[in-house]
Amino acid sequence: MKNLFILSILCFGAVSAKAQIPQPDPDTTAKHFLIVASIKNLQEISAGELALKMAKRPEVKTFGQMMVTDHQAAEQLLLQTAKESGISLLPAATGGIQPDLMLKNAGAAFDKMYVHAMVSGHRNTVEVFQNYATTGKNAAVRDLARQLLPKLKHHLEEIEQIEQKL
Repeated sequence: MKNLFILSILCFGAVSAKAQIPQPDPDTTAKHFLIVASIKNLQEISAGELALKMAKRPEVKTFGQMMVTDHQAAEQLLLQTAKESGISLLPAATGGIQPDLMLKNAGAAFDKMYVHAMVSGHRNTVEVFQNYATTGKNAAVRDLARQLLPKLKHHLEEIEQIEQKL
């Protein structure tokens, strides 16, 4: 009987100790998604601005302008969603993104390098957004991913068409 009493105290102690351990944020993926999406937006804007200056082909310049316009709008929506959801983003994820140095120093190969970077980048971005749009736990962030996904798919289609012409 004494052993049963001691065992029950130990079990109760283990249960109450577990309850006191702080639990992690149940949806850290929302913050991670917003950080990744913000960095991707800023990279597209930066590279798009570079395309406006350095591209030789008019369709590459046009695509660059679309990147600047669309991703600036997407970034504003993202920041608004983060604020309304009470998610704070690190300053490094919301500003100061510079274009890839290889792209910046591409010279005559700029158009080809830019298009290649945009194709692979948008394939990855569409996948990231599609994942969160279907499995994300934060409703507001999931809605943002769903809202921006058609535009990202359109970007991918456009840049793939340009790639075929090169």
